[in-house]
Amino acid sequence: MSMQKQFYVFPSQNSVGLKVLLFITLLSTALPSLSLAACANYHPQVEQAVRANDFAKLNKLLVMLNQQRGCRVSYLNGVKRSMAQIAAAKADRLAEQGQLAEAKSWIKRAPTIVWQTQAVQGDIAAKRQQWQAAAQYYNQALDLVADPQATPQAPKFSIIDMLYQLAYEAQILVGNLDAVVSPSGEGRGMMRGNVRGFAPRKRLIPIQFTFGRRSMTPTGQKAANRLAAYLKRQKVAQVTLIGHSDSKGRHRVCNRISRQRAKTVKKYLQKAGVTAKFHTIGKGKKEPIKLTNRWKLKQSQIDALNRRVEFKIVR
Repeated sequence: MSMQKQFYVFPSQNSVGLKVLLFITLLSTALPSLSLAACANYHPQVEQAVRANDFAKLNKLLVMLNQQRGCRVSYLNGVKRSMAQIAAAKADRLAEQGQLAEAKSWIKRAPTIVWQTQAVQGDIAAKRQQWQAAAQYYNQALDLVADPQATPQAPKFSIIDMLYQLAYEAQILVGNLDAVVSPSGEGRGMMRGNVRGFAPRKRLIPIQFTFGRRSMTPTGQKAANRLAAYLKRQKVAQVTLIGHSDSKGRHRVCNRISRQRAKTVKKYLQKAGVTAKFHTIGKGKKEPIKLTNRWKLKQSQIDALNRRVEFKIVR
């Protein structure tokens, strides 16, 4: 017998950003009646508790459900996911109010991790200017969305796109690709080419340049090495590199520097053995990054995000 339900956490009217994605889905789909019998008596209470976003009630019910012989693991995992999503929604509201310690305590109460808990943890870390941790959590959120076992019901493409953007921004402020591209070129998190059918149109890469110059910093070269490994592993046919600059300086100068930076990355990748056909573009300061972050960044951080190189690939 099929028992598929969707329940929602309703955010406050002034909430923005990740609030729209903290929905609850109790996934007890297509469970045979005999295997569900051990849990059937509790299901109405579970359903009511999820509708009420009652974490404490679900916690008590989970204890009782665990004691029922024959209650399927898939049903128990669905309850745990619902609890984790409720905890994430509560933590998100607290984080919006600046109560970061309290928000973190709610995340710790979740009986399992889901992409929503990791996305909120990313927000908490970002509000604390802890960009390494923020990038880690946002990339974990993308990995969890990509895994049908961890996320049976994929979120909308607009939500996946927002997670990509949050991961990009945090990773650029970290300044490397170490956590998302292995030395062998395997990509995870923001370097996934596709997550549940969503393929980002273009991706940002944290290659740092010397201020006002075309040359990469040593950290930038390290990131370029990881990008080269990634592109070789993907066996891409064509790569478009798009250079951007911050808002400082005249348009003519910014256009030239951004174009030169894209060409610098191209030459570096070619020397590293990438055989794809390259196309380079310099946008200067005409297309500043559209920030997804809901917190106030320092101007120096916004400048760093704008001094970026994006890439698009054709396989």
